[in-house]
Amino acid sequence: MVIPYIDEVITYINYDAPRVKWEAARVVANLSQKYPEKAAKAVDKLMINTKDKGTVVRWATAFALGEIVKYNKNIQKELVKKIEDIIKKEQNSGVKNVYLKALKMIK
Repeated sequence: MVIPYIDEVITYINYDAPRVKWEAARVVANLSQKYPEKAAKAVDKLMINTKDKGTVVRWATAFALGEIVKYNKNIQKELVKKIEDIIKKEQNSGVKNVYLKALKMIK
């Protein structure tokens, strides 16, 4: 049902309201297994949210990036490196664990 609107959802990833940011990221995450190429379009915008002050936004972003890295083999190598760099800087252990869980699944 959301597929025709995926590009629209991606535009909301960097919206001002935190609730919109994290819900857009969750939609992308949930679509990434079945539509990995469409979800990969969100990576650049998601990378911006890895530095958001809101823990919930960063958690949802970690979930989305983790799902994308698991299911999109075309960008997996490049994205793993980016995620490893994010993990080094992330202060919240819950957010770190979301990334680590995704990396563990692909190794």
